[in-house]
Amino acid sequence: MSRSVSPVTDRIAWHCAQYAEPKRSTIALRDFATRTLAGEDPPATVLDAGSGAGANMLHLADLYPNARWTGVDLNEDLVELGREHLDPSRFTMSVGNLLCLEQQLGAKRFDLCFSVMTLSWIADYERAVQQMLAVTGRWLLILNLFADTDLDAFTRVRGRRAGPYQEFDEHYNVYSLPRFREFCLGLGANEVIAEPFEIDVDLPRPDHGGMGTWTERTEDGRRLQFSGPLAMPWWFVAVRV
Repeated sequence: MSRSVSPVTDRIAWHCAQYAEPKRSTIALRDFATRTLAGEDPPATVLDAGSGAGANMLHLADLYPNARWTGVDLNEDLVELGREHLDPSRFTMSVGNLLCLEQQLGAKRFDLCFSVMTLSWIADYERAVQQMLAVTGRWLLILNLFADTDLDAFTRVRGRRAGPYQEFDEHYNVYSLPRFREFCLGLGANEVIAEPFEIDVDLPRPDHGGMGTWTERTEDGRRLQFSGPLAMPWWFVAVRV
């Protein structure tokens, strides 16, 4: 009988692979951060909100080699994995709720905050963004699913993961970029910069019928990214506090 693998084990395997080799989105995020924050004083403190096991921090950290990095995630197993892999002299991993960051960490504690592929999996994204801005003094950099329309799309996906994995039930929400910009400015942000992310490699469509990532080419040569049956319109967004 095949062994059932839990979603937590699945995520741990994903993060272990990310430790060894950064995802294309992480590489592009580094470039976006470099261009957007050009001329700024380097941050002394950086937060990764929804850090998972901290693999993104590992590949972003050399942008700011003198900064102290903090990763916060609700999943205790992933936080513990990060503690095992990351240098504690530079990285701190903490279990925490993104909806309560100010209470847990303190107001304006960080110069820079990253939120990487997190908000679309949170039903109450407004509260999470408000909390990220509350603990951040200068910039919030986001990679998330957005659409340049006035509509938010709240999508719930249920089914089995690839192979022998257990059932899962998750959000894959696509938020309105204009509404998101208006929301951040309403919270007192000074500027919101948005730029679409297009993956730069071709990914074959998996044959297992699960939520694996794949790409399709358009007639003009652009790549559209999908996960299972869903289009994944990734955007980089920088919010200047």
